Amino acid sequence: MQTLKQNFICIGAQKAGTTTLADILAQHPDIYIPVVKETKFFLFDEDYKKGIDFYNKTYYNTYKGEKASGEFDPDYLLFPFTAKRIYDTLGKDIKIIVVLRNPADRAYSHYLMTKKKGLEKLDFLQAIEAEKQRKTNIKEQKIFAYIERGMYGEQLKQFMEIFPKQNFLILLFEEDIILNRENTIRHIQEFLQIPFHKLAVNIHSNEAGEMKNETVTNLLRKPNFAKQILKSILPSKEIRKNIRKFFIRKNLKQPTVSRLDFETKKMIIKKYFKNDILLTQQLTEKDLSNWLT
Repeated sequence: MQTLKQNFICIGAQKAGTTTLADILAQHPDIYIPVVKETKFFLFDEDYKKGIDFYNKTYYNTYKGEKASGEFDPDYLLFPFTAKRIYDTLGKDIKIIVVLRNPADRAYSHYLMTKKKGLEKLDFLQAIEAEKQRKTNIKEQKIFAYIERGMYGEQLKQFMEIFPKQNFLILLFEEDIILNRENTIRHIQEFLQIPFHKLAVNIHSNEAGEMKNETVTNLLRKPNFAKQILKSILPSKEIRKNIRKFFIRKNLKQPTVSRLDFETKKMIIKKYFKNDILLTQQLTEKDLSNWLT
């Protein structure tokens, strides 16, 4: 392996187009993104304690000297204690990409994803009311943090206390990913200081949709005898994961646009997010007034 030094990381937010962004940028010959997009290395103690050599050998084993290398993991924004770990491991000059989305829309998209996976039985408003009681460990926090994941200001503040302002590229999902994607991809290449390549940008990853058959969903998501047999035949976790993704896609109905109604969105913003949006606006110097109306 050539000398490797990760020089960027995308820390979120979840359901703000980070997978689409990673899939687009992965086309660039001077960008290396691990096959496992979300490594969780800086999140889980057992992996982090294994050190940078484990990180490189596990996730960057096919690196060939690309000028820019890094991962995309929206859980890092949710758990800002990872900021210190990223600093200690990758250094003070790491470039940090952050994509933010209207937090009410983000929460609803997150809810639809969780429901699609067969992990959510409550309706949306019940789910956000029950959030605090359900988050008893990191796994449940990752699954059910509909509101918490949208507290961008609280989370970004902890990253910005460690890294200098010039390290951050703050993007807005609605403006930069949806409306001005081509210009955004050019801007990211400039930010990473790599030669410009025109990339295919008409990629849509992780779109929401409902499952055709709940029995098939349960077979794919829950422990069962068939999965035990598959595990004995195919010991590679990554291969099993790809097979599971294939059948999940086959069991998925054609995505339909499902949006929060205006009054519900307005209520959620006022009840949960207003103060944090103002903090986020202050930290990022982005005009977020349309999130408040």
